[in-house]
Amino acid sequence: MDNEFVGRFFLTTFLRFFPIFRSSFQFPMTSLHEKAYDFHMLNRHLLPILAGLLIGTSYIPFPPWALFFCLVPLWLFAIRTSSVKKAFWGAWLTQFILNAIGFHWIAHTAVEFGHFPWAVGILVLIGFCAIAHLYFPASVALWVWINTRWPMKPVAGVLLLAGLFSLFKNLFPVLFPWHFGYPWLWANFPGIHFADVIGFEGLDFISILINAILTLAWLALPDRKKSLQLAAGAVAVFVLINLLGYLKKDSWNLTDDEIKILAIQGNIGNFEKIAAENGAGYVQDIIDRYTNLSREGLRTQPDVDAIIWPETAYPELLDSYKAKYPESASLRAFLGSIQKPLLTGGYSRDRRTRQTYNGFFVINADGTNAMDPPYRKTLLLAFGEYFPGAELFPFMMKLFPNQSAFGRGHGPTLMPLGDWKFGPQICYEGLYPWFTRGLVDAGAEILVNVTNDSWFGSTFEPHQHLYMTLARAIEFRRPLMRATNTGITTAILANGTILTKSPLHQEWQGAFHIPFRRNPPKTVYTYIEPYWIWFVVAFVAALVVFGRKKRVI
Repeated sequence: MDNEFVGRFFLTTFLRFFPIFRSSFQFPMTSLHEKAYDFHMLNRHLLPILAGLLIGTSYIPFPPWALFFCLVPLWLFAIRTSSVKKAFWGAWLTQFILNAIGFHWIAHTAVEFGHFPWAVGILVLIGFCAIAHLYFPASVALWVWINTRWPMKPVAGVLLLAGLFSLFKNLFPVLFPWHFGYPWLWANFPGIHFADVIGFEGLDFISILINAILTLAWLALPDRKKSLQLAAGAVAVFVLINLLGYLKKDSWNLTDDEIKILAIQGNIGNFEKIAAENGAGYVQDIIDRYTNLSREGLRTQPDVDAIIWPETAYPELLDSYKAKYPESASLRAFLGSIQKPLLTGGYSRDRRTRQTYNGFFVINADGTNAMDPPYRKTLLLAFGEYFPGAELFPFMMKLFPNQSAFGRGHGPTLMPLGDWKFGPQICYEGLYPWFTRGLVDAGAEILVNVTNDSWFGSTFEPHQHLYMTLARAIEFRRPLMRATNTGITTAILANGTILTKSPLHQEWQGAFHIPFRRNPPKTVYTYIEPYWIWFVVAFVAALVVFGRKKRVI
């Protein structure tokens, strides 16, 4: 479907369905603080706690049962108070609770990845819960401050709450950039196909907007007709976005080429990996496990075009100058015997600076490196791949000697193999739309992501990480192959079809048929992604300028 037509259709339908927003300032309430509907039996001080519980239990891997009203209790709490301090601490409590539920795996990761003792791991989790998403209290406190000094018209005031929340969420630095758009993919709502126009950031904004409309519906309860109209409007927004997605879902079925990739999931334990990386054996054992699984896969799928191993699957330096070292030589000999190219994670070292990198290598079927140097990871994970502040204060590395200190790569890089154009992502890099946009701009036709989620155990993280990564394939309409050490290994096509998913914490191998387009067109979202934040800024600015109540002289 023509994207310009879709945009016009969306705007026209929105204005036609929601005349209340065109005349929003005729809303029957005179003051948000005066007309906030009473909860009777529910103490309003419990509202931030309720919001935290709703948000925490609506994110992946939970069904998104409260996704579209989870913010309502928090915003009602903000409307019912005129104290900036109370608003801040109430919203702080919300984010603390949702962090404790959704990101409990931080403690496990601190122990496994950061090498901290469990007591410190628990403290790290508490510290994370305390500060990880301060945009919740910051946006709510600022709104109360604005509304107590320059009272807003009711509808504009609630929409400003939503706008400030979205703005602060986009600007605030976070360790794990989750948002309300990703559960749409987890639930497989048809609206995900509209993400190639507005991105999953746009679906996040739609989710926040629906929360705002339902907040207005609650506030309007004394006028049941108006309240029902608003609730119907919230449902209509959801239906409209899903209709637009449904109309677009088949537009990327057309392909003109295919690649078949054998993915290997080695399920290497953390002890073995750490020992191998520190020169305490296991290197050859790990390589043998991957080569044996590869041979097993080739026995049933001999016609694959390439093999992919996950992040740091090769637990040593794999640069060309190491080609004659025993482990490297054995790997290259294996590839020569099977005559298949390999994409794999490994380590790379700059011979001049002696800096070590987390690398992504392409090894030709004859055992030679297709890229020298390889792609080197750009976005590093705090406390696992670098220690925050250590560059300015080197003595911190002496206080925590087990911390890694990897070098940073130079950003999105095209990774060619023959006439295939791969866009490499290492783990965390798949979570950032701007990074994938860089790969698309460089000419990538197939996205490849290598990941090691062994550090997270049997927590929510592998499921969260999976869907947050797969979202990039729909935003930019490029198939994405994801290979992991302990799961979840899978692929997603440009049309949003998710292929076989591997089990967690098991050795596994599987072949993926991945149809794709040569020189595919760029999506609308590719062009607007850098400017999305300015849309949110304009939304907030318009509400501040035009949504204030007129002073009575």
